[in-house]
Amino acid sequence: MAASWPRGLRALLGMAGLGPAPEEVRRRVAGRPVVITGASRGVGARLAVRLAAVGARVLLLARDVEALAAVAQRCGPQAHTYPVDLRDADATRAVGQAMVTEHGTPAVLVHNAGHSICRTVAASTERFHDVQRLTGVNFTGPVALTLPLLSAMRTDGAGHLVWVGSAGVGLPGAGFSTYLATKAAFEAWLRCLGPEAAADGIRISTVQLPLVRTAMSAPTRAYDRLPAMTADEAAALLCRAIVHQPRLISPWWARTGALLTAAAPGTAERVAALVDQVGARRTGAAHPAPNIRETG
Repeated sequence: MAASWPRGLRALLGMAGLGPAPEEVRRRVAGRPVVITGASRGVGARLAVRLAAVGARVLLLARDVEALAAVAQRCGPQAHTYPVDLRDADATRAVGQAMVTEHGTPAVLVHNAGHSICRTVAASTERFHDVQRLTGVNFTGPVALTLPLLSAMRTDGAGHLVWVGSAGVGLPGAGFSTYLATKAAFEAWLRCLGPEAAADGIRISTVQLPLVRTAMSAPTRAYDRLPAMTADEAAALLCRAIVHQPRLISPWWARTGALLTAAAPGTAERVAALVDQVGARRTGAAHPAPNIRETG
């Protein structure tokens, strides 16, 4: 099982999630509003609890009202909930404006919510609605939320955007075409925003997470044999991004793979096809089993 992989080996793979000391995080966020999407479970919930413990005023967004309230209870009185479906751009933008009105300019906006579907393109020809759903959660929703908060940050001349991306962006991933495309879309949007944001005193950090052992990954049983981070380790890595504000945190193998893919895309696709075939033989399936994975 992946959970039994030694921490040292996972550290070599960039999957140990080493975070800063709590006091370092406290100096960055204590008494300040921090927005976290996808906060009702998994990585988002663990991050909310960590930040609330060092004095952050956490503003929690997710669709599941009851689960969101449970996380807020764990965080204490400094937690405030904003139930919203990121696929509803108008409602999402209104929530962003309300948070600024009620709590002032956020110190940090953590885009953690994500929606993933593992399904081949051949099996998706009658399912364009899946493309629309993933686009809403992974791209247009985050943009709709960012714009009003970004406006407030620009006025104050400070702020930090943290995007929880995927280590698979830049790599050919069979079955994850729409997921990786929508994650890459917001990453590209942030990359273009970068020069403007820097001129306004706003920092941007992208954290390309590898596989994380949460309810989001559970439906894909083939992942059980792979190394993975825990939700706590992923939350610790996000704390590192909040404290040190790097432009990019990504496993070395993801960066190397992206470079090789850009240099030799045909070779990368052939390797990906071979890996897919090996996985299919081991699972007895012709293609990755369709599943829906979502957080927030």
